[in-house]
Amino acid sequence: MQDEGAQYLADALRTNRTLTTLNLGYNGIGNRGAQHLAGALRNNNTLTTLNLGYNRIGNLGAQYLAGALQNNT
Repeated sequence: MQDEGAQYLADALRTNRTLTTLNLGYNGIGNRGAQHLAGALRNNNTLTTLNLGYNRIGNLGAQYLAGALQNNT
């Protein structure tokens, strides 16, 4: 999937109202992909479980995700 695929998935998550669990482990997602996902998670109240284990997300990507979750409405 990598970062480009994460962007497409993030676009879908922005309008998601049914998916509650998503496993994205082992998909080669990096900081850029994490940034895309963070943008989608900011306003997504439906997704309650997200596995991003074993990707290439570094400190910067983790900061994007943490910021999104802090501001999740």
